[in-house]
Amino acid sequence: MIAGLYGIADVSGAPHRTELEVADALLAAGVTVLQLRMKHAPRAQVREVLAQLVPRARAAGCALIVNDDLDLAAEFPGVGVHLGQDDADPREARRRLGEGPLIGWSTHDLDDVRRAAILPLDYIGFGPVFSAAGKHLAAGDDRPPMAAVGLDSLSEVVAEATVPVVAIGGITGARLASVMRTGVAAAAVISAVANAPELHVAARELVQTAGVRAGPKDA
Repeated sequence: MIAGLYGIADVSGAPHRTELEVADALLAAGVTVLQLRMKHAPRAQVREVLAQLVPRARAAGCALIVNDDLDLAAEFPGVGVHLGQDDADPREARRRLGEGPLIGWSTHDLDDVRRAAILPLDYIGFGPVFSAAGKHLAAGDDRPPMAAVGLDSLSEVVAEATVPVVAIGGITGARLASVMRTGVAAAAVISAVANAPELHVAARELVQTAGVRAGPKDA
């Protein structure tokens, strides 16, 4: 189930933290989906972190996804993949991963959303809703941030999409409620947790605001 807060373990903008620290806070808070995002990291390093996250996510009853890397996702039964426009074809991902693991796809406008309708996806990510700046801090990523799409466009996408929509881009605790009111299935956060003074406090508050309160002890 994709609902509430979609956690992303990405510390490209918070080098004082590790992916496991962020992931543990998100899992303890009760996220339903967790994505490991390590842009430009060597595959061996990503594999090492992913191997540690698999049992943690399973124990928490949380779906685990790796960003971009279909080959790596295929090494771990049950792990899904989130694909960008320039990554592997979602149809190939479904063929290789089977029906269980989640497959998501990044979209940025209504044309992308309409293309997604014929693909074997479990959800689409849509954004950046407010800002993409937090996604362009990884070493070697010198792309200019994409323009914000805004809440009105997000609402239009929710009305037209044929799969759950996950909002992403500049979503803070103060903005989260307004994002959820558009009818999205979930909202993704990166810096709102990774850069928070207290990881666990921030993760719990965001999960509560997003409307999913059941953590592992309550599931």
